[in-house]
Amino acid sequence: MKVSFIGLGVMGTGMAFNLAKGEKEGEYEYLVCDANPAALEQFNTQGINTTTNILDTADSDYLFLCLPDLEIVKKVIVGENGVLQHMEPGQKIVDFSTISYLGAVEIAETCKENGIEYMDCPISGHPRTTVEGTLTIMCGGDEELFHTIKPMLDRMGEQILYMGDNGAGQLTKMINNCVLNICCASFSELLPVGVKLGLDPEKLGDVLMTATGSSFASKTLIPKVLEGNFEHSFSLERAYKDMESMNEVLMKYQIPLPTLNGTMQTYQLALQNGQGDFYKHAMIRYFENLLGVKVRKKSYQEAEAELVN
Repeated sequence: MKVSFIGLGVMGTGMAFNLAKGEKEGEYEYLVCDANPAALEQFNTQGINTTTNILDTADSDYLFLCLPDLEIVKKVIVGENGVLQHMEPGQKIVDFSTISYLGAVEIAETCKENGIEYMDCPISGHPRTTVEGTLTIMCGGDEELFHTIKPMLDRMGEQILYMGDNGAGQLTKMINNCVLNICCASFSELLPVGVKLGLDPEKLGDVLMTATGSSFASKTLIPKVLEGNFEHSFSLERAYKDMESMNEVLMKYQIPLPTLNGTMQTYQLALQNGQGDFYKHAMIRYFENLLGVKVRKKSYQEAEAELVN
């Protein structure tokens, strides 16, 4: 049996290393692929087979993908030089990429027409959890295929959930991301208001990280706001695109979600303010500029004042 993994980015690298354990234990032949030769170097040093040509993976019994967006996923699978036209009926594609619900359903239908089973399995976690193998993986597709691949998924994730038919994994991930985005927008709007009216940024931040208004977003991102740290591998612009994908579903099924629509407007303000390349909590800088305040630790503000002087 041959297993391949395409996409060795921030999230894919750790996952691909964990999946390689199956070859070491004699369960399958294994190959990793990425268009960037530099991404393959650490795999080569570990004696893992590598390639920059996606067509070398087309004979895989199980082909795993972890790619940046829908456009690249389509290019790799159904594009003019994609793997699908070189695959045989009965082979399986397992896609960890975060793409739209409607896009996943479309790819699954195309694969099915060619006798290939496709399962959308988007992930939730951080680069550290990919290395630890403790991701949450949400799966949509054939349930029998899910149970077949679950031992391999268990190498990469801790919470492995079968959510339903094709697209169900992506829909679950989209809902999760939108809830996170809403939480982030709420404290980004309200923290500057408190500081404008005289509240201490650190004490207010402590409340929002521990009291009833707390969330994963506040606990994770408010400390970064207070430190003036807005760098992250996943940009605000990409977070907005997740909501765009959800909005496509809402328009198709005529579902009104005013809270999500309001959050999208908050993100639009931040994007127009030039925050798109930073992480989503950078949207707070729009409201800081609007109110003429900074939501920062006292030590950060003192250091900033020294630089100015």
